[in-house]
Amino acid sequence: MSGIDPELVSSLLFPLDPQVSPDGRRVAWTVTTFGMDGEHPEAGLWVADVGGDPGRQWTFGNHDSSPRWSPDGSRLAFLSDRKERGTHGVYVLDVAGGEARPVVVRKRDVAAVAWSPDGGRLAFLAPDEPDDEDERREKDKDDAEVHGERWQRLHLWLVEVDGDRAEPTRLDDLDRHLVELAWSPDGTRIAVLADDAPTNEDWGSRHVVVVPITGEASTVCAAPYARGLGWVGDELVFLADHDLGVQTGSTAWSVPAAGAEPRVVGTGREEPRCTAGMATDGTRALVAIADGLDDRLEWVEVATGERTLAAELPGQPLGLSFATTGAGPVLAVVLFDAGLPVRVLAGPPDDLRDVVDHGADLPDVELGVPEALAATAPDGTHLDAVLIRPAPSSGAGAGPWPTVVLVHGGPYGRDTLEAHVHPLDWGQLLATRGYAVVMPNYRGSAGRGHEFAAAARGTMGSVEWDDVLAVTDAAVAAGVADPDRLGIGGWSQGGFMTAWAVTATDRFKAGVMGAGVSDWLLMAETSDIPDIEAVLGGGTPWDGPGPHRAAVGSPISHAARRRTPLLILHGADDVRVPHSQAVAFRRALRGQDAPLEMVTYPREGHLVRERRHQVDLQRRVVAWFDRFLKEGA
Repeated sequence: MSGIDPELVSSLLFPLDPQVSPDGRRVAWTVTTFGMDGEHPEAGLWVADVGGDPGRQWTFGNHDSSPRWSPDGSRLAFLSDRKERGTHGVYVLDVAGGEARPVVVRKRDVAAVAWSPDGGRLAFLAPDEPDDEDERREKDKDDAEVHGERWQRLHLWLVEVDGDRAEPTRLDDLDRHLVELAWSPDGTRIAVLADDAPTNEDWGSRHVVVVPITGEASTVCAAPYARGLGWVGDELVFLADHDLGVQTGSTAWSVPAAGAEPRVVGTGREEPRCTAGMATDGTRALVAIADGLDDRLEWVEVATGERTLAAELPGQPLGLSFATTGAGPVLAVVLFDAGLPVRVLAGPPDDLRDVVDHGADLPDVELGVPEALAATAPDGTHLDAVLIRPAPSSGAGAGPWPTVVLVHGGPYGRDTLEAHVHPLDWGQLLATRGYAVVMPNYRGSAGRGHEFAAAARGTMGSVEWDDVLAVTDAAVAAGVADPDRLGIGGWSQGGFMTAWAVTATDRFKAGVMGAGVSDWLLMAETSDIPDIEAVLGGGTPWDGPGPHRAAVGSPISHAARRRTPLLILHGADDVRVPHSQAVAFRRALRGQDAPLEMVTYPREGHLVRERRHQVDLQRRVVAWFDRFLKEGA
């Protein structure tokens, strides 16, 4: 057996968005690969019989996504760019056979679709089509952009499914940007999440709005940063943070469709756990609970907030749906667990079974086994972490071993006892090459409740750094980590923690900073989510001439202290953590004695998608740690 190969990682199938048919007989989902070949990503629809034959792929060669069952379970609506790559329309596929039929094909992209309860219409979100002036501007390249003018806001549209292809009708006249939709069980209204403008910096302006099929829209409540909108009877439910703001514990909320103050129906403010996901079927709600390193599903009584166990899960759910049938509920879950292929499970809550084997063609690779590692922060806070010892096939022998501390992104992310095989998660990539890997869930992470998450607001470079060091100490004390051969790395917030580490201590012998923050003030100026970054960093440059808390917590402020070899990896077109963060940090570090290397990936945003770039990135990570933790030890 050999180590995890970067080419294998980038070719792994990644299922998402599982959807159970209303009768509970079938489940549909989308499958793509981690790595993208060509200019546009590809994704296909898969369908399986629940409790029957294994799933199989139904569509090929395009980017097909968002499968949605008709109320009678006879058809699937989905989004596809099969007419023009990169521009999605709405198609309907009869599950009895035949080709998919176009229902909505436009010049501009369709973003979401949902069936009416009677199955006669589809609602979808899309911008207005280009007018004559839009087309003239594009043709003549007379396209100067005035901020706020000619924005392509998503609106709500209706279209008849059957008969001759009808022109869609725009249902709303809102001067807002709509981002999610959910049809009421009685079919008379459609709820949407609406932002003031179609820029990510406007997420904080989000409201729940109800648009009747006939009549005027009404605003239900403010719901900053909300997601996962659904109906339970005449109540609307959604996911959002406890403070309805930034960087606090996530929970489920409910509000009457007629309007009122929303109330918490998910994990409570004092609970040491979080609501990580939710699904509804119009009659009840099911939530995914992240509890430390564990995950489970619970039914929620929306009227009272009472929760009861539906199913314990052997991994982390990344997608969830259910249907209420005469024989009881049927669930579908996409699950990350300790095995190599991502799983799709379906069935009754007490009998969830695999409906497909996405790993059937994979080579025989022995993985390291993820296990729990506990630690205590200097202030007494209990910390959860994940440890992967070197895979036996790596020939690493007895410990302690060269160890890499991999820090997750977010900060409201979370490492669990899953396989950790991903182009931007190098857990098994390193474990199968003789490294121990330690992954701390530091202050700010998900799964430990509101207070734990909120501790990261405006405190960058303080308590979360203490937590990373405490977990590192625990790995050394356990005889796992060799204190003389420690490395640190991560992506996004993990990249920030790496940049902070190399300017705060000489303890780590190598670092890999992936798409990381070096300057929190610059993030408030240039990131696509400036309000969120300002909360994390602790302020903005326009708060006054300083001194600024955000500068204190910025690695670039302490660049002169670096003595650790650092590899910087960043996408050229990243708007979340702009490439300027890497450029500025490299400039601050140049001329120092410690080795420094920066690699920029053209065309890539915050998440590196192109297969060749992913493979190159993974190879560089391994080579960097080998150079300084093995060859240079």
